[in-house]
Amino acid sequence: MFSFFKNLVNKEQGQNLSEEELKKELREEAPIHLDELDEQEIEKETPVQPEAAGVSGEVSTELSLHPLWEEQLDNEKKYTLRFLQAELPKIKYGSVSVIGFSMIPQPTGGVNVALFFRNGTPAPVKFKNIRLAIYFDDTPFARQRINLSDMGTIPPFSSRPWEVHFPPESFLHDNFDFKNWKVLMRANKSPYVWPNELELDPQMEARMTERQKDRLEYFTKVLPPIKADTVEITGFDIGKTKDGRLVAGLLFRNGIPFDFTPKALRITISDMEGDVVATGLVDASTVKVRPKTSRPWLVVFPAEMVKKPDADIRRWALEVTTT
Repeated sequence: MFSFFKNLVNKEQGQNLSEEELKKELREEAPIHLDELDEQEIEKETPVQPEAAGVSGEVSTELSLHPLWEEQLDNEKKYTLRFLQAELPKIKYGSVSVIGFSMIPQPTGGVNVALFFRNGTPAPVKFKNIRLAIYFDDTPFARQRINLSDMGTIPPFSSRPWEVHFPPESFLHDNFDFKNWKVLMRANKSPYVWPNELELDPQMEARMTERQKDRLEYFTKVLPPIKADTVEITGFDIGKTKDGRLVAGLLFRNGIPFDFTPKALRITISDMEGDVVATGLVDASTVKVRPKTSRPWLVVFPAEMVKKPDADIRRWALEVTTT
């Protein structure tokens, strides 16, 4: 606990960071409307003041320390947290959010992240089982669902600092080379879906190397979430055969609450110059993608359907429509 204060000290001079340096430690905020969180994720108590109907503006928050923190922190550390909280942006009325201000790798593995959990509602709230994700340079690095019941109840219009541990098993990859980081909070009723469970067709899997499987698994996990009730199709590989055929790898990501089973797909592939390389109506009756999962699929254009055989496909664009 309180390991984050190591990040709030000037390592060269052994002194606390200046106020300007402290401001730079604050990360991007990730607000969620309270209604997007269900009863397993957050507990909302009776408002201590009447809720303002139709309010859509922004409100300021005050620092709220857990009783244990209030008891154990000295005045200097409390001042640092009070200063950081005062520098937070206003929060949209009716929402809760999380904003990070310190991240420290641990000798035993994993990282500790210090966050402000913010309550922009007129009711006391208690976070319970919340999904959190660390992003490095807008790419997901670690994800986990964590029980925050010990953090206690956050009063209305308040921000509570808390330290969260992300163990190594929550990491999506081992790349620590980054410039910026932030933490996002995801809700069960969020308008976005993470279809990060990869399903492989047994026949396709049998033809893949372990390296190809690992690459596809990584690709699936680092893609951003998609809007709920949508299906997204992303191209992940392309190549030409010696006999002139064009082979493209597509990844279906299903955000609808039922199986995605298209009958046919119209697929168009364009090159770096925007010219159409191949296009056609493709039988997709064998495609079946379960909800919240991702499934790869290969499409092969015969040589006679390739309109630009000499195209530069190092960069390519994919357009897919269902029929």
